[in-house]
Amino acid sequence: MDLNKIHPDQKYIDGLAANDSVVIEMIYKKFAPKVVQFITNNSGDKDQAQDVVHEIMVLLFDQAKEGKFHLTCPFDAYFFLLCKRRWLNELKNSAHKDVTIYENVVSANESAHELIAQTEKFEEEQKRYGNENKLETEEDRIAFEENLTKISDKYFNKKKHKTASLKPWYFAVAISIIVMFGLFFFDYKHYPNFEDYDHPESAYFTERGVSEAVLKQAENNFNGKRYETAIPIFEMILKENNSDEIKYFYAVSLLQVSKYVKAETIFKELEAGNSIYKEKAKWNLALSKLKQGKYDECKAILQTISQDYEGYDDVEQLMEELE
Repeated sequence: MDLNKIHPDQKYIDGLAANDSVVIEMIYKKFAPKVVQFITNNSGDKDQAQDVVHEIMVLLFDQAKEGKFHLTCPFDAYFFLLCKRRWLNELKNSAHKDVTIYENVVSANESAHELIAQTEKFEEEQKRYGNENKLETEEDRIAFEENLTKISDKYFNKKKHKTASLKPWYFAVAISIIVMFGLFFFDYKHYPNFEDYDHPESAYFTERGVSEAVLKQAENNFNGKRYETAIPIFEMILKENNSDEIKYFYAVSLLQVSKYVKAETIFKELEAGNSIYKEKAKWNLALSKLKQGKYDECKAILQTISQDYEGYDDVEQLMEELE
């Protein structure tokens, strides 16, 4: 087999580079289910699977825009192996140090490994040196991320809108029965809501070494609560300026769209440092646990926050509600 021969599936790479919605939707329909199955079988959930697929699609877009990448194996094998390796790295960097991996899916084609090495080298060079054509591809990348987010949300949420067909009076009777039995047999505990404490501070960036226009884009989208749009802009800025300020607002954006693993990884990094974002990071870690319904973990984090923290009144109130 000639490993240098371009595979017919190169059409997927070219489609990503062109931000072709038809190709992107096809990738989600044909190849994402296997990734979702693997991640949900291995300590993950659908939200985390969505994050992984999104990240890999953006990586492939960046690589395709360089114009140097040629697919020499089936896209299925290459794409799945990339997503699999990304998820295993997430597990290593999270609390799931010891997990049993269940591979109830077809294993990746061996010929994909050489391409995986190329892609990982490309990603490492991106982190180290940035994109040589950053100014030329900046708008293309933002447009791609926006299109990708729309298609991704449509794919992952399409089954949530299916509801049982009940006549109104059946529904009312069912609710009444549930409430009646709940009052008799259950001792309800009221837990605080994430929304009650979710009040992100506004961003006013004064960073140096980054395009003022790009910083303004990030600032406006964050303050306008357009977090899905702000996230790729933050990622672009972080390639040039890895400051605690940018990392903090990037992590808050991730939390707002429920990308818990990535958000918590950054908050923990800030918590371990000595910047002005140390206590803020702890508070947002607690909010992340609250949003996920992990109340004991939330309470444990709250107990570590310094009383000098500017928002300590909220800390005390939340602890009281968790008692």
